[in-house]
Amino acid sequence: MHHTVELAPAVEELLRRTGVKPEEIRAVGVAQGPGSYTALRIGMAFAAGFAVPHNLPVYGIPTFEIIVRAQPVTEKEQVAVLRAGRGRIAWCAYKAVAGKWKAAGEARVSSWEELAAEAPKRARICGEIDRAGKAALAKRRDLKLAPPHRNARRAGVLAEMTAEHMRDPETRPMMLQPIYLDTIPKAKTVE
Repeated sequence: MHHTVELAPAVEELLRRTGVKPEEIRAVGVAQGPGSYTALRIGMAFAAGFAVPHNLPVYGIPTFEIIVRAQPVTEKEQVAVLRAGRGRIAWCAYKAVAGKWKAAGEARVSSWEELAAEAPKRARICGEIDRAGKAALAKRRDLKLAPPHRNARRAGVLAEMTAEHMRDPETRPMMLQPIYLDTIPKAKTVE
């Protein structure tokens, strides 16, 4: 609720506590969504505002990829979930390809019940799972929930992914393009 006034002082305090000077930073990574309209705008504006005067590259990382990256790579599919407000969720299925998670389709906005009906067999569900989600998903005995410690979005995962982008000559810094929930295709509503 107070990101516009708290984010910059929090980053400044983090740099002070860690003894890192802005000129020692080599790149900026930022979650590009999906997510809250206001939170994405604030995060991306801050990332750009910090990067430009320091002439730093900026890498946007999709939020689903941050969530799924914290999961061990297995032969079972993963489904990354974010709360989308108004009782809805946004989700995307992932498959292991060459030892990394790759999206196995389009992200969607739906309900927990729709996810329970449409999730791949024997998938592991990770991300923002609330009580309603646990109840809806429990109806599918083949689905497993990721343990809570793997469901929290961690800045360290974002930093690791940003460092990988920096080392990859194929990946270029980007103009920040947020992924808003209203741009994700909605699943059909069951009437």
